[in-house]
Amino acid sequence: MTGGPVDRRDGTRLLRSPRRSGIVEVARMAGVSRQTVSNVINDRAGYNEATRKRVEKAIKALGYRPDRAARSLRSRRTMQLAYHVPLEDLDPLNHPFAVGFLQALILAADAKRYHILTFTAAPNELGPFEDLVAMRVADGFVLSNSAVDDPRAKFLAERHVPFVCMGRLAPHLPQSWVDVDNAGGVASMVDYLVKQGHTDFAYVGYGGANYWDIEREEGFRLGLHRNGISPTARSIVRVNGGDLHSSISRLLQRPARPRTVVTGSDLIASVAFGVAYMCGLAPGRDLAITGFDGTWLHNLFEPPLTTVRIPLAAIATALVVRCLEEIEDGPVERPGLIVPTEIFAGSSA
Repeated sequence: MTGGPVDRRDGTRLLRSPRRSGIVEVARMAGVSRQTVSNVINDRAGYNEATRKRVEKAIKALGYRPDRAARSLRSRRTMQLAYHVPLEDLDPLNHPFAVGFLQALILAADAKRYHILTFTAAPNELGPFEDLVAMRVADGFVLSNSAVDDPRAKFLAERHVPFVCMGRLAPHLPQSWVDVDNAGGVASMVDYLVKQGHTDFAYVGYGGANYWDIEREEGFRLGLHRNGISPTARSIVRVNGGDLHSSISRLLQRPARPRTVVTGSDLIASVAFGVAYMCGLAPGRDLAITGFDGTWLHNLFEPPLTTVRIPLAAIATALVVRCLEEIEDGPVERPGLIVPTEIFAGSSA
């Protein structure tokens, strides 16, 4: 019998799995050594840009996939980063930013051949962190929703566990964080609106102690100031989750209502849209409205929302790179990273 290996018990043919291309084939096609291929795969030094492109082209042509299991055994690493998803972030409607951030983080980790292990815990609950550290199921941790003086960061730092944080940390904690320029983003939005001819402004943002909410309000004041506009006490409205609708209703029903409403989040902007329609106002025509975040929510607006977009892909990539540096080299003594925002120009302003 021909056509393949034979099982001696019943004479049937055995099917061979297609042979996987290996690192030797990649090195031969790219005209480099195995070590150079390994350096490119693991993002180590020892090659130039032209060599990297040849290796990546060969990897793609051959369909080569590095053996994660073998790499993990050699390095004694799990090839996983644990991401703490706060309980409130499990509600995508009220926390739309969290969904986009997780997607960006998964893609950024995959680009470095890492996986994201997600887990949740209540605020200040460290039990799940203790379990994961004890089980050694992740090489490092990614945190978000920073409390600045963050007990999670303190716990990991005391145990010398690599971590990074989306959001700033207090000076006594490791400065392994990445954040956006909240004040600069809103100030740039005001600049953009002034160039469009807007002059009559109001700001609606969350009250409370979150530094990002405070900074976004400061950015509104800064933007007005550098454009020669003086904010009034009534031009700034601070809201909590429960009084969003009523607060915006009162704002838009004033005898001398503002014609431009800058908000501190896309979620606030969505409520402003609804209130505007209820008041007989057409966003983008009778009333300019802007947001902050650039989440998937802006796709639901009609007209499309003009918003300050947080560059999630850039932030996630920076977080993963910094975490891997901590894993490779130990604590990296350098300041946190501030990433500039972008303006998405919709039709709402």
